[in-house]
Amino acid sequence: MRKTLIVSGDSMSVLYPIRVSGFYNLCLRVFGEVRFPMHFSNFSKKMYGNFAHCFLLVYREKLNVSYRRFVEIASENNLQRMLCIKRIPHFTTLQKFLQKIDKSVFEKMVRACHKLLKLKGVEASIDGTGFSNTNPSHHYIKRVDGVEVKNYTKTVFLTDNKSKLVLNIKTHSDHRNETLDFVPLVSELVKTLKIVLADKGYDSMKNRNYCWQNNIETHIPLRDWPQDRLKYGQKPHYNKQRRKALQLFKPDSYRYRNLVESVNSAIKRTLGSYVCSRNADQQQKQVTLKAIAYNIEQIGRTIKVQIFIN
Repeated sequence: MRKTLIVSGDSMSVLYPIRVSGFYNLCLRVFGEVRFPMHFSNFSKKMYGNFAHCFLLVYREKLNVSYRRFVEIASENNLQRMLCIKRIPHFTTLQKFLQKIDKSVFEKMVRACHKLLKLKGVEASIDGTGFSNTNPSHHYIKRVDGVEVKNYTKTVFLTDNKSKLVLNIKTHSDHRNETLDFVPLVSELVKTLKIVLADKGYDSMKNRNYCWQNNIETHIPLRDWPQDRLKYGQKPHYNKQRRKALQLFKPDSYRYRNLVESVNSAIKRTLGSYVCSRNADQQQKQVTLKAIAYNIEQIGRTIKVQIFIN
């Protein structure tokens, strides 16, 4: 490491330059792609800035620790020098910032990650999973009289089969069908996607027609519905559309759909399969931050492999 000499009067000190990590640089590039303002107001104190808050929140999910413990770890590792701030903000400051920012901002950061690798013509897969909620605890839920609490945060991922990057994400805390998230996930990345794979849970002609209208191949196996439902409960042209979907379905392409399961497993094993926030909105944002942290780590590994190959 180079040393820089600074002379001040009769004294001479040695300054060790800060080594900025690759995680920091990639997080800064993702933040720039979203074009989120550095400050909410021109008249604010400008002590920290929005990027410092976002970086600390993403880095906390990478370490998978509580807010109090993260602030201690950040201070011990002198992250304030890397962020060019006087001190690490109080843990309540990070919590309040997370409450203030809308979930759509973090979803944009997830979608912006694929731009760093310049992905186009992507073969993607869609699948849902759940992240456990530790608050309230299971024992507390059993004691509540007649109140059913959903003890997990429903999450639907759209992932790239080649780079195993999370391209888009939707989170919910209510009892909701995953099929409703298919079109919103695909519509925000129409120019990037080429093939979309999904299991029988997404078997819907609405999903297929949307992909066909936007020149996107879709391979979704057909569910075995009762014949009376197909005969009397559907429109006359519905059977023709399902026969067309059956003809276009390619089992060889569909077998790569299970790669999205490995992405779900990787996120839960490395960043935790649970969220500790008490509020439903905070739980959804925390899951989205996990996806951002996973993407940035995955991009860093991909760039290292490309440099090694070249």
